[in-house]
Amino acid sequence: MQGTLGAQGGRFSMKVRINKGKNRLYVKISGAVSKKALESLYTDIRFAVADLQPGFGLINDLTECKLCHITGVTTYKKISNFLVGNGVRDVIRIINKDSLVLKQFLNFASRYTEYIPIYVNTLQEAEDKLDNSNQKSRLIFRFSNLPPVEYFSKGIKGEGRVRDIATSGCRINSATVVPDINEQLDLALAFNAPGNDPKTFSVKGYVVESENDKFAVEYRELEDDEEDRFWQYLLREFEHESQNFHVQASLS
Repeated sequence: MQGTLGAQGGRFSMKVRINKGKNRLYVKISGAVSKKALESLYTDIRFAVADLQPGFGLINDLTECKLCHITGVTTYKKISNFLVGNGVRDVIRIINKDSLVLKQFLNFASRYTEYIPIYVNTLQEAEDKLDNSNQKSRLIFRFSNLPPVEYFSKGIKGEGRVRDIATSGCRINSATVVPDINEQLDLALAFNAPGNDPKTFSVKGYVVESENDKFAVEYRELEDDEEDRFWQYLLREFEHESQNFHVQASLS
């Protein structure tokens, strides 16, 4: 599927295609992106995803994208919510490292709830990433409003803010107690979504990075059923924060 629409600041074009054999979605966006353009893109993506299976990969080529207008933010969120809700597993963005669009995406991701893609420079690099990805891998999320995580390190209770989180591990900032590399922690990860009951998910984490007031952990003892349950926690939290985003956006 492809189309061309007039957009502020220039022409907009999009190409949406799938590879059923690889269970892969391809989206290429060129020109300046308006809200109207993104609404059209959203329609094409929904039609394309209907022919894919949950666990599909996405390659999003933005090398010819010039600018994303702020009016399209809510529609962009609708697209990302749809992709997450329909089982996207890996997201690769092809982008020029010095582009304005990259800076826009990074700024957006730092302020709002979002999944974290892998950035590459070429289509071949993107294909290679997906061809060699771990089938158990799942999206990494960056939530904007999670309660503090609690843990014990060397017998001392600590707290921190979750920066990035996935079913494989998390990164924590503003830690009140910084653990050592390879230290094992019992983490109490707290969530806000009404559907998450209890609100806290307990997991063992092993410290793989530690610096200043930041550290990262990997979960190495999650059974498959626990990992699936944890994944549902993340999905519900993503949906919950996304709904709050739409409410705030409509009021602003």
